[in-house]
Amino acid sequence: MWGWIFVFLALALLVYLYFLKRELRKLKEEVKEMPTRASFGSRLSLAFRDKALMELIDEWNQIIDAFEEKNLQAKKIEENVKLSIVGLSHDLRTPLTSIKGYVQLLDATTDQAERARYLSIIESSVKRLIEMTDHFYDLARIETNQKEISLTSVSLPSLVEEIFLSYYEQLEEKNIELHFPEQIMDRQIIADPLMLTRVIQNIVQNIIRYAKSKAVIHYRNEDDYIVFIVKNDIKPDSKVAVEKVFMRFYTEITSRTNTEASGIGLYLSKKLVEKMEGKMDAEINNDWFILQIHLPINRM
Repeated sequence: MWGWIFVFLALALLVYLYFLKRELRKLKEEVKEMPTRASFGSRLSLAFRDKALMELIDEWNQIIDAFEEKNLQAKKIEENVKLSIVGLSHDLRTPLTSIKGYVQLLDATTDQAERARYLSIIESSVKRLIEMTDHFYDLARIETNQKEISLTSVSLPSLVEEIFLSYYEQLEEKNIELHFPEQIMDRQIIADPLMLTRVIQNIVQNIIRYAKSKAVIHYRNEDDYIVFIVKNDIKPDSKVAVEKVFMRFYTEITSRTNTEASGIGLYLSKKLVEKMEGKMDAEINNDWFILQIHLPINRM
């Protein structure tokens, strides 16, 4: 009797080893093909239900998932870099061409008044180039997760007023009236001061370029956020598409001949706000362009 039991166990063991060896050969072939198949939802599987092998397959599949996620992120970054290069070449070409033309005009004239005007235009174009490159640099660092964030308590109204008033001369030159709330309470938020400064600067520059004659600022509380609301009247011939204002490289003037806008400002601002755990929305209501920026309240 014991002999038959021994024979049965030996046969069972041989069958087990046969199926185990077959599954290992199958896994070996699948692993060889992983470099070419992993980016297309490939998963390892087993027909032989062995607990130890199943646990091993689960671990491998988790590695495949992580690989595919990183591969997808790498492709997104690659596409973003391509888009940035294309946008950069378009946006820098116009001011560079302008600078080249005015340098030639400057070289050809001896009239001091004309020379002063050309120099002023060249200086303005150079400043715009610096601003554009700063935008592209910040954007590249955000989209590759290289831009560090340092959250601290910030008085939102104080910072907003300081930055808007620093553009007073440019707003006055464009005949844009600026209206602050009559009563401003000290509203403390949690934000990165440098990032928030860049967001507010971009908003002011957007107003200077596109507002008709007026900009209004106010605040409200909403759950765990302070909502910073900025609205400006829009020009009668405005063609702004509100659903596109946060798209990369979108400008109201889509012919790409606009030397004043790169189409990065609001796109970058939204990215910065989201990195600070906030959100940013836009709408058009009765000929007013309205931005709403939700920023977390400092509860401490």
